[in-house]
Amino acid sequence: MVKLSLLNGTALRSAAFVGLALLAVPAAAQDTTPPAPSTQSTDQEAASTGETIVVTGSRIRRPNLDSPVPVTSIGGDEFFQTGTTSVGDVLNQLPALTSTFSQSNSTRFLGTAGLSLLDLRGLGTQRTLVLVNGRRHVAGDILSNAVSPDVNTIPADMIERVDVVTGGNSAVYGSDAIAGVVNFVLKDHYDGIQMRGQSGVSQHGDAGSYFLSALAGKNFADGRGNIALNLEYAHQGDFYASDRKDYRTTNGFVRVNVDATGNSDGKPDSVFMHDIRSGSYSNGGTFATCGDPVLDPTCSGFVNTYLFRPDGTLVPQTGTKVGNPLVNQFASYIGGNGDNFRDGKQLGLIPRQDRYSANLVAHFEISPAFVPFVEAKYVRTEVLGSASGPFFFNGSSSPRERFYTDNPYLSAQARNFLTDYYGVAPDAHQAFTFNENATSLTVRQESLKRETYRIVGGVRGDLGNSWNYEVSANYGEFKETNKILGNVNMQRFLLAIDAVDQGKFQNGVANGNIVCRASIDPTRRVAFEDAVNPAFAAAQLANDVANCKPVNLFGAGNVSDAAKQYLLQDSIAHGKITQFVANAFLSGDTGKFLNLPGGPVGIAVGAEYRRETTQYAEDDFTKAGLTFYNAIPNFVAPSFEVKELFGELRVPILKDVPFFKELTVSGAARFADYKGSTGNVWSYNGNIEWAPVKDLRFRANYSRAVRAPTLVDLYSPYGANFAFIDDPCELASINQGSPTRAANCQAAGVPTGYVAPNLSNFGYLSGGNNALKAETSDSYTLGFVAQPHWIPGLSLTVDWFDITVNNSIATLDPQTILNTCYDAASLNNQYCALFSRYTGATPGPNGEKTGDLLTNSMRSQPLNFAKLKVRGIDVELAYQHSIGNLGNLSTRVIYTHNFRNDTYLDPADPGRRDQQLGELGYPMDEASWNADFTTGMVTFNYKLRYIGKMSVGAWENHHTVQGRAPTNPDDYDIPYYPTTFLHNARVQFDVSKQYNLYFGVDNLFDTKPPLGTTGAGFGSAIYDNVGRFFYAGFVAKF
Repeated sequence: MVKLSLLNGTALRSAAFVGLALLAVPAAAQDTTPPAPSTQSTDQEAASTGETIVVTGSRIRRPNLDSPVPVTSIGGDEFFQTGTTSVGDVLNQLPALTSTFSQSNSTRFLGTAGLSLLDLRGLGTQRTLVLVNGRRHVAGDILSNAVSPDVNTIPADMIERVDVVTGGNSAVYGSDAIAGVVNFVLKDHYDGIQMRGQSGVSQHGDAGSYFLSALAGKNFADGRGNIALNLEYAHQGDFYASDRKDYRTTNGFVRVNVDATGNSDGKPDSVFMHDIRSGSYSNGGTFATCGDPVLDPTCSGFVNTYLFRPDGTLVPQTGTKVGNPLVNQFASYIGGNGDNFRDGKQLGLIPRQDRYSANLVAHFEISPAFVPFVEAKYVRTEVLGSASGPFFFNGSSSPRERFYTDNPYLSAQARNFLTDYYGVAPDAHQAFTFNENATSLTVRQESLKRETYRIVGGVRGDLGNSWNYEVSANYGEFKETNKILGNVNMQRFLLAIDAVDQGKFQNGVANGNIVCRASIDPTRRVAFEDAVNPAFAAAQLANDVANCKPVNLFGAGNVSDAAKQYLLQDSIAHGKITQFVANAFLSGDTGKFLNLPGGPVGIAVGAEYRRETTQYAEDDFTKAGLTFYNAIPNFVAPSFEVKELFGELRVPILKDVPFFKELTVSGAARFADYKGSTGNVWSYNGNIEWAPVKDLRFRANYSRAVRAPTLVDLYSPYGANFAFIDDPCELASINQGSPTRAANCQAAGVPTGYVAPNLSNFGYLSGGNNALKAETSDSYTLGFVAQPHWIPGLSLTVDWFDITVNNSIATLDPQTILNTCYDAASLNNQYCALFSRYTGATPGPNGEKTGDLLTNSMRSQPLNFAKLKVRGIDVELAYQHSIGNLGNLSTRVIYTHNFRNDTYLDPADPGRRDQQLGELGYPMDEASWNADFTTGMVTFNYKLRYIGKMSVGAWENHHTVQGRAPTNPDDYDIPYYPTTFLHNARVQFDVSKQYNLYFGVDNLFDTKPPLGTTGAGFGSAIYDNVGRFFYAGFVAKF
């Protein structure tokens, strides 16, 4: 499988419940099945009174809520019919959305803890356009993609509804609407005062949350004006694997077999086991008596491992060895005295988050033609998460990452063991290495403070004769401060681990004064050799030596406070994103001068200007490369700017004639002029709507959409990285590629019989590419809406969708860059331009010989070469019915069956399909069923979520893809994650018109993530990891 990133992250990197009063049926069905009048939205009121309204996906007003594209609407009340305080987590339960950035898996990357970014159809968060009231919103993260808003910053109590549109919509809204659009429509006529409080906790007493909100609005001037203010506070408590018995134990698959011949021998390669312990690392240190990676690499079979206990002694690791030495010489253990890296705060399952927000919306109709409006918000989010994990070492990151047998912190027993093993004298200065997950020193955490400001101002109005306009300006700003708490200063670490007894070193007699060797031996005063800024490291050296505090890492719990204070340093980064959007459009119809048999022609024209900036800066400590991270350079990119013109046309051909209750065609186009290499880009769409009878409507759509490369894509600064690679031109590999490899290697100047140096730690650079072009997509939707009049309250929507993304931006790993370069037809390809070889006839300055790959000459950067494809069918069935005096029933089923979810990521074979569908996180089938029953003052809610089975390994292992035989049919003894059902229940008591109380249970039957998953990884986040969760709340209205 080709290894690359589709830029979900970079180096800078549910169907929800049906409400008590608001049945969130598909938008195309809402005109005949409206919610209860008491909570009817403005648009729904307009539709019911015959006024024209605007639906998401178009700027042309229309006489009803019918849409030419598939739209699923979620009512605002539904965000409070669950215990979560995350808007994003509620939306991620929709089958159309993938849980790429939910709360439980937001700690996979640096700087992303606590984010909720939406990902339609699994095509990536950067390909889902999020709008608020039809307008863009400033991004909520920098290190992922710097374009996706954090939807948790949108005020939950001000949401009227959320419209989810499937398919490309760049012609209407611009770049990024590849997979579709998610539009948050806020309340703009709220009148009254509402107080809300909600609190919940898991049955284990952890992961607690609470939410407080105050919403006050007032209509004035006979309803011509409105102002509303909302204040919210939300808290999500963290919880860790160590908090739960179910998660404290590591269960999963262990590789035990290597196929003897071909790709299958009938024996499972990996077997599911319980209570797995690591045989390579431990919290106190693991020493291998055979196969030491530095001192004794020649060893066959499993290595024998010994653990440093808290008293410093070395004892054999116990438990049952499992695994296969041909795969890994360090065995895993079942049970025993080893560690599994789930104690303490090593594995966070949900980060702690506190969110404070203030939001204002207002408008005033001076005249129907002149209605000024304003939206303003401020949100501060504080997050504490464990994305960084503990510090670890193994003796391989630096030649100086060694320990010595004369280290006075070694117990006598451990010293005797080691010197006997190496065959040296008890007082010898013998180097050795061991592997440690150094939790006694630090378990690094991220503390993030994010601030979002946004203000929208403009005017809109009706010009008469069905024409209207809007002019607006939108400014947003996002600021972030990211602290890595307890980062390790690597220069100081290498000084501190080399400890000696001062007296013994200076005169041969121990005096018990343990010091850093460098403080008394000038030859050991060496700066950190891997520093990106050697001058900065050298300037710190004298002070680091003078203040050096030795550290005892032999056994857990032995690191002194003085050593921690010396070694640990919080690293701080600051980032900022700004967005300015100016937009103007005019919309109307030709009713005064042109009417077709179906009615007047609808028209919309407009223009938009957008400018964005992004910057990110680490502190000097991190930039110099002295931390336990790769150095991240400052990122200050040129501005992103685009000027756009757009237009829409809606042509009603026929209306109210036999077999043509309605026949309408429509289309839209947008021309965008981007600053830089992206240049000029067109996007467009076309739609057909046909209703042969009132009860049945068909719709079809084609759309060409675009995603312009972001500032991170284009200008992310180059940072140092390391990889293990094989040179495809060396003697051992030259005949293992395409027929053209040997000739291409020769043409590149690589000598015949060339033998490459050790490339186990090959240095390369990764960053942006300012020559990128826009991605393009072609999407098709075809479906129907049925609302049989003989079954009042019933609607059925079925929509087929097909989206192909071409010219997709992706980043290749160094090995693939090399292989693709030399396996191509010739050297004339973009991949060969990404690295250099030494061509001199005499040795180079670092001993390079002819043909050697030059360290740090390779640039791993995003390129336009990949393709993505998704295809499926969405079904929504909604029904509401009054059951006489018993009460009212509202129910909805949302179901998605996916036919395709493929990536095409092999530049040497562009047509080769890598199927993601059916793998973890991408089920073929997903559905939810929501039901409300209201009787008197009580409403009962029930929700069932269905997640289909998914493959444990790659889909290709078990199934034929593109005619290729399964690659490894016996890869796992349990090949599939099972079908999963999640149940929620809630009851609400309307004590009076002003007050209601509600109580609920999420995950009623405490269903856990299957087969050892934790719900915190990329794919496993589709499962709930909190378990049974109780919550209660109240609403008071005045």
